[in-house]
Amino acid sequence: MAIVNPANLDIESLARRLPAFPAVIVQLLDLLRDDSVTLEALTRIIRNDPVVMASILAQANHIRRLRVQSDVTDPFVAASIIGVNHVRRIVVTIGMNSFMALLPGGSGLFQHSLAVAITAQEVATLSGLSPDHAYITGVLHDVGQLCLSMLDQLAFEKAHSESVIGAELLHREAELFGVDHCQIGARLAQYWKLPEAIHGAILSHHDDHIVTGPMQACISVANVLARALDLPMLPQNRVAEVNSLAVEALQLDWNAPEFANMLDRCVVRFHHALRK
Repeated sequence: MAIVNPANLDIESLARRLPAFPAVIVQLLDLLRDDSVTLEALTRIIRNDPVVMASILAQANHIRRLRVQSDVTDPFVAASIIGVNHVRRIVVTIGMNSFMALLPGGSGLFQHSLAVAITAQEVATLSGLSPDHAYITGVLHDVGQLCLSMLDQLAFEKAHSESVIGAELLHREAELFGVDHCQIGARLAQYWKLPEAIHGAILSHHDDHIVTGPMQACISVANVLARALDLPMLPQNRVAEVNSLAVEALQLDWNAPEFANMLDRCVVRFHHALRK
C-alpha cells in the first residue's frame, strides 16, 4: 500500500471515500458551531430521521410515564421534555453507530467510542466542563480509525493485532500508513468544521505527557478509564499509564467517593446503553 505523507494528506478525498455520512450527523455537526442553536432547528433535523425521532420520543415518553403522564407523539414536544443537549447526544450517537456499522470492525469501534463518550461526560461533570461537548467529542475521538480501515483493512487489523497500548498503536499505524488515526481524525474534524477544542482533543487523546486544553485532558483521561474498566471487553484494553498532567488539570481526586461513584455510573450506563 502507498504510504501517506501527512503534509500532503488529501482529507477531502478521504472523506468522500468514506461511507455516506448520515445527513442527520452532517446537519448536527454544522449546528455544533453554534452554542445558541434553537430547539426548533434541532427538531427540523429530528423529523427527517425516523430512527432518531423514535429514540427521542422513547426517551421523552419514559420520563412522562414515570410522572404518570400520557405519551407524546410530537418530536418538538418530546425534544422540549428531554432538552437540547440530550437531543444532541442522541443524534450523534445514533448517527455514528449507523455510520461505523458500514465498515468492517465498526461495531467494536462504536462500542469503544460510546464507552469513552459516557466516561468523558462523567469526567466533565466532575471537572466543571461541558458534559455534552465532552460526550460528542468522545463519540468522535477515534473517527480517524475509519479512514485507516478504509485505506487498507488488512494493514489496519495488523496494526491493532500488534499493539497492546495506545502509544504502540500510533507507532504501528505511522509505520504502515505514514499517519496515525489521531492525525487523520483531527484533520477530518477540521474538514467538518468542528470546534477547535474537538479536533484538538482528537489529535492528542493518546498523548500521556501533555495537556493542550481542558477537553483534550478530559478525553485523554476518559479513554484510559474506559479501557481500565474494560468497556467494552477488548484485547487492547491494557493500560500502561494515565496522563497525570490531565488528571491534575481536571482536578480529579482518585480517592474521593464521588470519583468511585462516577466509575460505577460509567459501567452501569455503558451496559444500559448497549441493551437499548
